Order: sequence, then structure tokens, then C-alpha cells
Amino acid sequence: MDVVVIDDSKLIRSLMAGLLRDLGCYSVRPYEGVNQACLGIENQRPSMVLCDWKMAAADGSVFLDRIRSHKDDAIARMPIIIVTGFGSRDILVEAMKKGATQFLVKPVVPRELIKKIAFAHNDDREMVRNKAGRMVYLQPKAKTKPQPAAPTAPSPKVAQTVAAVSRHRAPVSQDQTDSAVWKL
Repeated sequence: MDVVVIDDSKLIRSLMAGLLRDLGCYSVRPYEGVNQACLGIENQRPSMVLCDWKMAAADGSVFLDRIRSHKDDAIARMPIIIVTGFGSRDILVEAMKKGATQFLVKPVVPRELIKKIAFAHNDDREMVRNKAGRMVYLQPKAKTKPQPAAPTAPSPKVAQTVAAVSRHRAPVSQDQTDSAVWKL
């Protein structure tokens, strides 16, 4: 995978790039800000983007607005994982409404990063352009559970076995002796 990492912290960019390479990403392109990242993405579209939410100049919200409104559908549909040190529900809701594919809270745990990347890579939700020209996820269709097959009458042998097992599970009355119980 070719992954873009956007974070205004040089240390975080370096750590994320190393972790992604250790996980097998063949190309990791770190960017300090949204403007540089958008130019890099337009020149070479990555498989996925990991973007910090809170940055000094322009943040993850601005990045999501720019990418999801991009005129190139392939860029506008690109999976984006928002990474943040502020794991509040409000930020999660805002990021998802703006088109984040996934949300990851710092400090980044490799197992969680793998789960988020796998989800984003296998995400089959449909995206369409809304009236404002912004790419949005459609609500996933409810998966219907397969209906169980209609019961068929058991064979006489199965019915006999079920009856015998049921007798064994029946409570033993006080007047039955141990020998009577073992005869069952």
C-alpha cells in the first residue's frame, strides 16, 4: 500500500511512517500540512490517508472538506483514517459526518491501526456525490439474516433417540432409587 500521513508533528510523522513500513506498506509519504498533502495526492493518489485531526494551520476537518469535494472521483473516494489525541465523541461524530472512513485515537496501538486499515481497505460502503458536489457515504444496507429452513419431520429413528434423551434429562423423583436411575 501507498499511504499518506499528515501530521504537523515531525515526531508523530516519523513514528507513523516507521510503524506503517513495519506493517508492510511499501510507500509512506509524510506531509506536515494539508496544502502540501493535497498537492502530493493530486500528483500521485495513495491507497489510503492517515490524517491528524488537530493541526495548527489547517486541520483534519479542512482536509476532509477538500478531499471529499475534489473533482476527481478517485481522489474524493479515497479512504481516510482520522488520527487524533482527542478521542471525544463530538470529534468522532464530526469526522464521520465530514466523510472520514475510520477514526483512530492516539497513542496509536499497532493492533488497532491494523484493524482500521483493514476496515478501510475492505470498506464496501457506496459513495456518491451530493447536491453540493461533496462525496458522501451512503447508509449501509441492512443485512438480512437468512431464514431458517422449514422444519421437516424427523425420521422415526431420530424421534426415538430424542425421546430417549428427553427421558434421561427428566428430573428424578424422590421415590426412585439409584438403581432405577442407572437403568435409564
